[in-house]
Amino acid sequence: MDPSSFWRVGDYGIVGDLWAAPGRDLAAALDVRGLDTIDLATGTGVTAIALARHGAASVVGVDITPPLLAEAARRAEAASLRITWLEADVTSVPLPGASADLVTSTFGLVFAAEPRRAVAEAVRLTRPGGQVVFTSWSPDGLFGEVRRTMAAHFPEAPAPWHESEAGIREVAGPLAAVTERHFELVVASPETFVAQMEQWSAPIVLAARSLGDRWPAARGQLVDVVTGTGAVVRDTFRVQVPYLVTTLRR
Repeated sequence: MDPSSFWRVGDYGIVGDLWAAPGRDLAAALDVRGLDTIDLATGTGVTAIALARHGAASVVGVDITPPLLAEAARRAEAASLRITWLEADVTSVPLPGASADLVTSTFGLVFAAEPRRAVAEAVRLTRPGGQVVFTSWSPDGLFGEVRRTMAAHFPEAPAPWHESEAGIREVAGPLAAVTERHFELVVASPETFVAQMEQWSAPIVLAARSLGDRWPAARGQLVDVVTGTGAVVRDTFRVQVPYLVTTLRR
């Protein structure tokens, strides 16, 4: 399945909002005022919109999936923000080299089918003195546990390169700086979280279809895993979720 078709499965506009905080935090942590910026695999535009809110001189959001770009454009218009949206694969962006002072990607670029090409393209788009900053899930915590639980049912699936410093540096180069941050995910319950994932998250929707009669058992494992990563606080289930931030300086 090609990437555009893959990300049309389910509705990333729903589940992506559950982990939107890192995109907003990334824009807030970087000094973006007056910078030309590009957000790769922008999805519903969370990071691109945050860059615009924090005073970037220009923002281009790039994604391969038209419905996600349409939702991103709707959100930007509702916020009265001027952002350019571009339909393209992250490995081949139709923009000139050295187009931006800052290139970002929040849980997007790391899932490219050809990661080295994707990182090289991000670097190509960045001006000398600029930087590429992208996020990925930590092997520890909620999403690392979810991936390992599902991987047990799909032993042929390759281990992700973007869950370790060594793997990231192998793809992005030895000078890649990797740090760990956290955000708080808040849902009604572990059961609710898994229900949302199986209905709206493309990887889980497709995994459930593939497993067929084996899905209920795998689903039960997911509920147990999620339960073990957080706690109930004031009638909501809260999880401190670790993630990795990688910085490449030009």
